[in-house]
Formats: sequence, C-alpha cells, structure tokens
Amino acid sequence: MKILITGSQGFLARNLSKKLSKFGYVCYGVGRGKWKHSTHKKWGYYKNIKGTINDKNLHLLKNIKFDYIVHCAGGSSPNTNIINSISQDQDYEKNVTSIFTLLSYFSKFKKKPKIIFISSISVYGNTKSKKIKEENNLSPISGYSLNKAIAESFCKKFYEEKKMDILILRGTSLYGSGLKRQLIYDACLKISKRKKIFFGTGKEIRDFMNIYDFTDLIKCIIFKGFAGYNVVNAGTGVGTKISMVISYIIKKFKIKLKPKFNKLGKDENPISLVPDIRKSKDYNWYPKINLYKGLDDYIDWFKND
Repeated sequence: MKILITGSQGFLARNLSKKLSKFGYVCYGVGRGKWKHSTHKKWGYYKNIKGTINDKNLHLLKNIKFDYIVHCAGGSSPNTNIINSISQDQDYEKNVTSIFTLLSYFSKFKKKPKIIFISSISVYGNTKSKKIKEENNLSPISGYSLNKAIAESFCKKFYEEKKMDILILRGTSLYGSGLKRQLIYDACLKISKRKKIFFGTGKEIRDFMNIYDFTDLIKCIIFKGFAGYNVVNAGTGVGTKISMVISYIIKKFKIKLKPKFNKLGKDENPISLVPDIRKSKDYNWYPKINLYKGLDDYIDWFKND
C-alpha cells in the first residue's frame, strides 16, 4: 500500500511515516524543510519531495498510485499563530490553500486516493459540552480554527462533487518527545530558565494526546479503511487544566516557582476542548499513553536533548 504524507518534515508527519513504514506501508512525502540528501529515509520515507504543495511538485509523483493521502501540512495551533504573529494570508495558505491544491490535483485521477485531513478540535470553539461530539456545531473563534473549518468545507465539497473518500480527523493538543514547539515544550523551556510567566489564563482545559497514540489511530484508520465522508475526533477523552500541567512540570524540574498567566489570547482560546472519542474507537483503537507518564518521558527527553 502506497501512502503520501504532506508536511513531511513536520513532527506528526515524520513520526507517522516512521510508524507506517514499520508495518510495511510505502510512504512518500512532500513538504517544506531543511532535510538534506537521504535524511528522509531514517523517518521511513521511500521518497520525499522538498517544497510547497503545488501542481509542479505533485506532478513529480504523478505515476504513483496512492491508496491514501494523509494531509498533515498546515499551521500548528492557534497559540503558535498568536505568539508568532503569523499573518492571515500565511495561515490561510498553510491551512486552506494547501488542501485545496491537493484535492484539486488528485480529483482528476481515475483511481482517486482516500484522503485523511488533519484538522483541529479548536473548530468547535467555545462549547458547553463536557465531551464534544462530531455532530456539534462549528464555531471557530481564532483565525487558525476558522481556516481549519474552511478547509473542512472544501473537503466536503470535493466529496460531494468529485466523489472522493475523505476522513476529517479533528486532533487535540499533540505532544511527544522531539516536539520543540507548543505548550509543553514552551513550559519546559521557561521553567528550565526559571521564568514564571505563561500564556493564557491557566484555567483552559485541554486533552493532551501523545504522538504514539495519534499516529497509532491513523494507522488503525488506514488498516480498517473507510468510504464516503467521515468526521472523527482524535484525543484521549480526558481533559486537564493547563495550570495543572505546568505545576506538574515545575515539580518534576524540582524548582521553586509560582506560575503566573498573562491572559494573552484569552479571546481566541476556548475554555474547554475535550472530545467524545467513541467514533475513533470504532477503528479498533484506544489511547494507551497516560498524560503524566507521557510528561515524564517528554521531560526526560527535554533534559537530555
């Protein structure tokens, strides 16, 4: 089975390729980055195209009959966009233009590959639901989540008009050894330098999903297969306050520090994002990594990096 993974040099994509290749899948990649020579091979890619997702680069793979495409390319999170001041145009290009280009190109094929689009649970926005179901209305409140919702609408349009099999996977907060961005890395970096100011209010509740579990879910989806248009939440189903995560990291670093929160991005961060994951379990999958065991492993990696 041949699989194309976009955003190939990104954290999720490269870990996904490494896992799938161990199960005999032949993985191809396309995406921006600084890899040289055969670096892609250590991550399980048979071949990697370095560059943006456009017709020219996709055309280099025109003779390969892909069974699946996993679209991992895109902006990483609402917080990253706020902190780094990514422009609306840049975020739109990463999260919308890339998937539209991909769908347009492969919709012309007689044998169309099945598409797994990596979206975000943030598309639900603020909700009173303790466990968010896939049927909940979308109400994005950040530029990032709005663009993810727009990208999803294009996916549905290509399903309806071009009869493409598409699965939307709405992921929660991803973490794992090797990830040098997002909340847990930012917290470890600040705490190691004895800095005490943190992003947000600390009261936000998030479902933190380990990279092992996320890639395993995608593997299970591919193994079981799907048809038509599908939406699946990806998470552990367990929410934790950000302040609790930071306090745990401080404890593990054995540093006396009282965290303070700057409330930055308060209006663009939903209060609680915890998914109902019953649909994901239909793929013979369940989360295996406990958050605090995962944090212990991450902190060990961080200290030794």
